[in-house]
Amino acid sequence: MEENIKFSFQKVNIKNSANIQALSLAYIGDSIYDIMSREYMMTYHIGKINDLHKLVSGMVSAKAQAKFMQSILENNILTEEEVAIYKRAKNQKNNSKAKNASIMEYKLATGLEAVFGYWYLEKNFLRLEQVFTYIINEYEKSGEKT
Repeated sequence: MEENIKFSFQKVNIKNSANIQALSLAYIGDSIYDIMSREYMMTYHIGKINDLHKLVSGMVSAKAQAKFMQSILENNILTEEEVAIYKRAKNQKNNSKAKNASIMEYKLATGLEAVFGYWYLEKNFLRLEQVFTYIINEYEKSGEKT
């Protein structure tokens, strides 16, 4: 491996991540949100892998993400900069759509994922934790576990 290639979980690897294409932010944010959801379920909803998968699906589906994003927006949880990233992703022309969600739900979910991607690339783990905790609380209150 070349010596000049470096990767860090603690230091910013990509400079100016706010300027990255919105769908690229959503691309990595989807993975971050998914792994956080999986870890949460493994910690608090111990069970068989199939059962965990069903529970995680209730948090990571476009429909669920859209509902969480609406609540986040209604409660003014995001900063102006975060709202701008969300809006850029939501308004981005995208030729794909979630299987079981409306176009609007898909756009809201994409916006949420973009913000998660932005926080991750900025190594803003505190913000990831704060908003994910908000989402977990909304999820647990909803009682809509599959």
